[in-house]
Amino acid sequence: MEKRRSRKPAKKRKSFWRGPWGIIIFMTALFLVLSIGGCSALYVAGNQMIDESKLELKETSKVYASDGKTEIARLGTDDRQLVTFDKIPKHVVDAFIATEDNRFYEHNGIDPIGIGRAVVKDIISRSKAEGASTITQQLARNIFLSHDKTFMRKTKEIMIAMNLERKYSKPQIMEMYLNAFYAGKGRVGIQAASKYYFGKSVEQLSLEEGATLAALPKAPNTYNPVAHPDNSLKRRNLVLSLMEKNGFITAEQKEQAQKKPLKVQDNLPSNSRVSEEYRAYIDYLTDEAERRDITEDQLYYGGYKIITYMDSKAQKAMFEEYKKDRNFPGGTDPKVQSAMVIMETKTGGITAMVGGRDYVTKGLNRAEMKVQPGSTIKPLIDYAPALEKGWTPYTMVKDEKKTYRKYQNWTPRNYGNEGYAGSITMNKAVVESRNAAAVWTLNEVGLSTGVSYLKKFGITPEPEEENYLSLALGGMQKGATPIQMAQAYSAFANNGKMNKAHVIKQIISRDGGVIIPEEKNETQVVSPQTAYYMTEMLQNAVREGTGRKARFGHPLAGKTGTQQYDSKKVSRGTRYAWFVGYTPDYVGSIYMGYDVTNDKYHLRTTGGAEPAALFSKVMAKAMEDKERKDFERPEGVKTAEPPVSLPSIGDLSATVDETGQSVNINWGGTKDNRVKYRLYRFLGSPAEKEMIAETGSSGYTDAFDSSKMYTYVVVPYNAETGEEGNMSNMATITVPEPQSDEQTDPNQSTDPNNPNPDDPNNPGQLTDPNNPNLEDPNNPNQSTDPNNSNTTDPNQQNPGQVNPNDQNEQGTDGGIIPPRQNNERTGRGNGNGNGRNASGEGSTP
Repeated sequence: MEKRRSRKPAKKRKSFWRGPWGIIIFMTALFLVLSIGGCSALYVAGNQMIDESKLELKETSKVYASDGKTEIARLGTDDRQLVTFDKIPKHVVDAFIATEDNRFYEHNGIDPIGIGRAVVKDIISRSKAEGASTITQQLARNIFLSHDKTFMRKTKEIMIAMNLERKYSKPQIMEMYLNAFYAGKGRVGIQAASKYYFGKSVEQLSLEEGATLAALPKAPNTYNPVAHPDNSLKRRNLVLSLMEKNGFITAEQKEQAQKKPLKVQDNLPSNSRVSEEYRAYIDYLTDEAERRDITEDQLYYGGYKIITYMDSKAQKAMFEEYKKDRNFPGGTDPKVQSAMVIMETKTGGITAMVGGRDYVTKGLNRAEMKVQPGSTIKPLIDYAPALEKGWTPYTMVKDEKKTYRKYQNWTPRNYGNEGYAGSITMNKAVVESRNAAAVWTLNEVGLSTGVSYLKKFGITPEPEEENYLSLALGGMQKGATPIQMAQAYSAFANNGKMNKAHVIKQIISRDGGVIIPEEKNETQVVSPQTAYYMTEMLQNAVREGTGRKARFGHPLAGKTGTQQYDSKKVSRGTRYAWFVGYTPDYVGSIYMGYDVTNDKYHLRTTGGAEPAALFSKVMAKAMEDKERKDFERPEGVKTAEPPVSLPSIGDLSATVDETGQSVNINWGGTKDNRVKYRLYRFLGSPAEKEMIAETGSSGYTDAFDSSKMYTYVVVPYNAETGEEGNMSNMATITVPEPQSDEQTDPNQSTDPNNPNPDDPNNPGQLTDPNNPNLEDPNNPNQSTDPNNSNTTDPNQQNPGQVNPNDQNEQGTDGGIIPPRQNNERTGRGNGNGNGRNASGEGSTP
C-alpha cells in the first residue's frame, strides 16, 4: 500500500508588485518617464505647490527699549536671523555642500544617483523612503512640506525642488537653505546658530566652527554641541574629512582643524524667548500690534526692529519689588494680586508694566483688567467737571449727611463712618477724601456732566451705571484698568491733554522702512487751568492727606482709592486698594486685591498703605537718575486765590501824637489786598457813628480836637463783593501825659517808699515836702497812682479811663501808653469784636 504523503499548506504568494523587484521596476519606470518627457508635467505640478510668500523667509523680530539700542526680547518660539549669501564665508558653504549635497552645483534639484542609492537602502531596510535629498529638496521640505517620510511627500519634494531650480540661482537657493534649516535649541538658520553656540556673527566663523554647524541639519539634537559634545565632535571631524575628500580643503587644513577642541561660548543665551520680567509688556505689545493690523505671526517673524517706550531701569525696579512678598498685604495662598504701570505723561508711552504677581506668558494681564477704582475716580468725575464750570480749589462744598431721594434714597457716608465736616473747601475735601463732599459736588455739577467727562478721560461705565450717583465714589460693576487710570491722570500733568496709552514707539522693517511711525494721539480733555488746579489739590493730598506714603523725593500729585467690602460677616473690609500719582513727566497707577473677594479673602488695608508705599519704592528706583522737576503753572493761568477772609479786629487803638494835633488810629489788618476797611467815629452812641475814611491800610490819622474825645470803630469789608465783616472793638482817644523835664539824680532810688536807701537817717518813710504826690501814711485819701493825684476824688478822671456813670461810654484800656510812631499799634482797646473768621482751610501755597 502506497503511503500518502502529508501535504503542507501552500504559502500565500506575495504580490510581485509589492515586493522589492516591483518597487525597483516602479521607480525605474518613474525615472524613465522623467527622463523621456515628464519633466514639464512635474514642473507644472511643482509650481502649483509653491506658495511664493513662504519663500520670504521668516526672521525673528527683536524688541528694543526706548533708546533703540537695548534689546529686551526676541519674539516667537524660534530665533531666526537672516543673513545674505555674500556674508557667509566660503568654507562654511563648502562644509554644508560636502556634508549634505556634494553634487549641488551639478544637478537641477534632484540627484538620480542619490535617489537610486536611497531606494536601495529603503528596499534593504524595508522602510519608508529616506535619505540622500539634495539641498534643494531639503529646502523644499523645510519651507513647503511636512517632515513625514512617505512616498507621496518625496514625490512632492522632487517636483518643488525642480521648480525652485528653474526659478532661482544656486547662490539664492543656498542662501534660502542656510537661513531655513533648524539648528537646535530654538535656533533657525546659520546666523542664529552661530550667535547662539559661538557668540559671533557668521562672518567670523572658523573652519572647525563652520564644520560643527554643518553637522546639525542631519540631527540637530543628536549632534548638538551643547547637549551632546562627544557626538558633535565626531560629526564635526567627519565633516572636515568630507571637505578634504571633495577637495574643499587640504589634508593639512583638515588635520589642524580636527586637532582643535570643541568649544562653545560660556554664557549661552536663555532659551526663553521672553524673560519673565518682560512677559506682560510683550503680551500687551502683541495685542497692540494686532489692533494696528499686524498679525502675531507677522510681528514675531517679520524680522522687525520694534522700538518700545520701555525704560529698562524702571521695568527692572518694578519687577524686583513685585517679587518681594513683604510689599503686599495678606498671605501667599492665594496671593493678593496686583498690577502696576508707569507711563510718560507727554506721549502716553508705557515705560514699565507688571501684569500680576508670578505672571505667565499669555496669562491674565491685570494691567488690562477692570476693577472698581474707589476714590481715585473722584478727580475725574466729581472735581474736574466742577473746575471746568468755574469752581476753584477754594470753592466751598458741603460735607454733610444728606439723603438723595432721586437716587434710591441713598445716604453716602465718609470712609470708616467718620463724621461730617460741614462746609469745607474743595481742596480740603480732596485732601481728606471726603465721600459726602464728593457726592454733593457731583450732584451739584450734574451726574450726566460728570459721566461725559469720565468718558473723555477714557473710562466708560456700563449704560445702567450712568444713572447711579454712586459713580461719584467709584461704584461700578467692572471699573477701570490700571492703564486707563494712568492714562486719565496723565491729562492733569499735561495741561489737560491726554495721550492714548501705548507701548510701540516705532516698527522698522528688515530693509529699513518704517512700518509704524512714532505718533501722538492727543485729546484736550480739560482746560490747562483745570489741570493745574487739580494738580495743586492732588499735591496737597500727597503732602498732607491720604497719599503721604507715596512720596519719594520728587514733586508728586496723586490720589488714593479704597473700594470697601462689606457683608453680613465682614465690616469695613477692602475689595481693592489703589494709588494713582504723577510727576510732571511720569504717571504711575497701582492696585492691589484678590482676584475673587469674599468673606475669607479680602483686604484689611487702604490705598494709602501698601499701594502707596510700593508706588514710592518703585518710583524712587525708576527715577533716581531723572531730573527733579516742579509742576509749572501754565501760561495765562492765574493762581487760585483762597476766599476772602475778613479779619476779626480786636486791637483798635486811638492815640494823640506828640504834637497834640493828630490822633493816630491803628489796628491789626491782613495782607490780602482784597480786604478794605471803613473807619467810623462817634461821641455818644455807636448808632450815631459817622464814616470818616475807607482805606486799604491798617492805620489812619485823624485831626485832634480836645473838646471832642471821639470813640472809633473799624469795619473790614470785601472790596470785590462789598460784604462787611464784624465791627472791631471801640477805642476812645488816649492822651499821653507830658514827660517831666527835671533831671533825675542817678543816685536817687526809684523806690517810691525809699528815695534814698543809703541815708542812715532815712527810716524808709517819704517826707519830701516838695513832692505832694509822695505817699503820706497819715493821709488816707492820698493816691498811690503816680499818674493820678487823687483817685478818691469822684470828679477827677483819668483821660484814658471810662466814666462808669456814663451809660453811653464803652470800656477801653485804662492805662496810658506812651506815644509811638504812626501806624504802630498803641493803646489796645479791650472791647469784644466777635469777628468772623472765614479763612479757607487747606489753602494751596
